[in-house]
Amino acid sequence: MSQKRITDIAIYVVLIVLFLAPRVPKIGSFVTLDEPSWLSQGANFYYALGQREFQNTVYEYQPAVTTMWIISFAMLAYFPEYRGFGQGYLDYEKGRLDPFLYSHGKDPLALLYDARLIQIFVILVLFLFLYYLLQRLIPNHIALFAILFASFDPFHLSQSRLLDHEAMLSLFVMVSVLALAIYLSQERRIIFLLLSGIAAGFAQLTKSSAIAILAPVGILLLIQIFQERQGGFFKALISISKIFAIWIAVLAATYFIFWPGMWVAPGKMLYEVYGNAFSYAFQGARLKVTGSLEVSQFNLNSNIYGIWEVARVFLGRTTPLTWLGILLGFAIPFTRDRELVRPYRQLFTLLVTTAIAFIAMISIAQGRNSPHYILTSYLAWNLLAGLGWFHFVEWSVSRISPIRAQQIKYAGVLFILFFQIWSAASFFPYYFTYQNPLHVETGTERDFPQFPYGEGLEVAAQYLASLPNAKDSTVLSYYGRGCFSYFYPGETVGFRPFWIDGAHAEDLLNAIRSADYLVVYQANQGQAEKYTPYLNILSSVKPLREIWLNGMKYVIIYKVDDLPDSVYQALSNL
Repeated sequence: MSQKRITDIAIYVVLIVLFLAPRVPKIGSFVTLDEPSWLSQGANFYYALGQREFQNTVYEYQPAVTTMWIISFAMLAYFPEYRGFGQGYLDYEKGRLDPFLYSHGKDPLALLYDARLIQIFVILVLFLFLYYLLQRLIPNHIALFAILFASFDPFHLSQSRLLDHEAMLSLFVMVSVLALAIYLSQERRIIFLLLSGIAAGFAQLTKSSAIAILAPVGILLLIQIFQERQGGFFKALISISKIFAIWIAVLAATYFIFWPGMWVAPGKMLYEVYGNAFSYAFQGARLKVTGSLEVSQFNLNSNIYGIWEVARVFLGRTTPLTWLGILLGFAIPFTRDRELVRPYRQLFTLLVTTAIAFIAMISIAQGRNSPHYILTSYLAWNLLAGLGWFHFVEWSVSRISPIRAQQIKYAGVLFILFFQIWSAASFFPYYFTYQNPLHVETGTERDFPQFPYGEGLEVAAQYLASLPNAKDSTVLSYYGRGCFSYFYPGETVGFRPFWIDGAHAEDLLNAIRSADYLVVYQANQGQAEKYTPYLNILSSVKPLREIWLNGMKYVIIYKVDDLPDSVYQALSNL
C-alpha cells in the first residue's frame, strides 16, 4: 500500500474519531423543546408508509422528509409494530404519541436516542463527503484543518447531535455547492454534477429554506460563463444553461423519488411546503391561519436592521477564533500562489455567498430569527475561518522562523484547533448554550442565550423524581413535554402561555391547585415581559429548589402546598 493511501486512510480515521467523540456521549441525557413534536411527526410518517397512505407524508413548510426518514428507521428498529395497531395519525400538537408509547411498554426517550444516533451517522457521512470534495480543491492538510475547525464550532456541533434538520441542511448545501464547483473546474466529470444535484435535492427535502442555495450556484455559473466567454458569449450561455438544466432535473428527480407523497399527490405536497413557507415568511403565519397567499399582504422585512439582528445572533454564538478567522479569511483571494489562486478565490466566493444568502433570506422571514435557522451560514463562515487561520499561521511562520517551519506551523494550527475544541467542550453536553465572551461583555444578552432550548428541565425532573412518591405526584411545568416529562415518572402537565393573559386566571389557578409542584423555566419565562407579573408574584415564596447552569438560574421549583393564599389571590387578578 502506498504512503499516500495510508495517509488518506489515516485522515479519514482521524475525522471519524474526532467527529463522533463529542457527539455520541450523553445524547440521551436531555431533550430540547421541538424534538418530541418531531418524533410525533416521524411516527405519523412511518405509519403512513406502513398503510401505503403516501399522501399523508407531509408536514407543512419544512418539509423535513430527511428527518422523517430518520425517525422512521428509528421506529423500525425500536417499535416496528407501531404501524399495525390501527391507531391512525396522532395529533403531534397535543402530544398523543408519548402516552401511546408508554401504554405499549415503550419509552419515547429511547426512540429519540435511536433517532439522534442515526442522524449523527448520516451527518458523519456528509462531513466525510465534504472533506473529500474540499481536498480536491485545496491541499488535503488544509482541508482537514478547515473541516475540523468548522466541526467544532459549538453551535453547529450542538445542532448536529439534536433531532433537527439544520445540520443536515447545511451539509447538503455545502456538498452540493462544492461538487458543482469541482464539476465545472475539473474535467467535467458527470459524477460530480449528479452528486451536486442529488445533494441539492436532499437539501430541499430537508427544509424549504434550502432555496437559498440558488445564490452560490448562480454565482458559480455566472463565473463560468464569464470564463468561457472567449469562445463566444452565447455559446457559453447555452453550455452553462444545459448544465443548470441537468442539475435542476437531478434535484427534482431526487425530490420526487425520496418523498413518497410526491408519488401520489405532488400538487398537494408542493402547495403545503412552499405555500406554507411563503405564507409564514411574508404573512407571519401558516396557511391554516392566513387562509391563502395574498401577495398584497406580503411584508418584506429585508431592511438593514433585520439583517443585522440575524447576524447578531450568529456573532453571539460563535467563538472569538471564528470572528478573527473570518477576517483573516478575507485575505485568501489575494494569495500569490499561482497554482492555488483560482480555487481559493472560487472557494472564498462560494463560502461568503452561501453565508450571506442564508442570513439575508432568514432576515426577510417574519419572526424566524432563531439561531439554528442560519446554521448553513455557521458552517460556511467557519470553513472560511479555518482557511484564514491556516494561511495566517503559514504566512507568519514563513516570516518569523525559516528553521523547522513545518513543525512550528503544525504546532500553531493544532494550538488554534485545541482552543476551538475547548470552547465547545467546556459547555458539554449543552453545546448550544455557548456564548461568545466578547459579545456578552459588549452586547445586551448578559443573562441568557438568545434562545433557550429546554436545557436544565431534565435536571429539575431528575431532582423531583428522587423525592418520595414521585410516581404518584403531578408537576405543572413550562416546556413540560419531553424536556421534563421524559425524565419524570409521575404526571406532567404542560404550562399554557395563554393562562397569564388576564382572561384565563381561573384555568391557571385550577392547574396550579391540581399539581404537587410548579416548575418555572426562568431561562425563557424570565426573559419575556408578559411573564413579569406572574413571576413577581411567585418570587414572594421561597422555592423548593433552583437549578443553575453556567452561572445562570435556569429553573425554579415550587412546592404547591407552600404557596400561601395571598399568591392565589394575586394570580387571580392577573
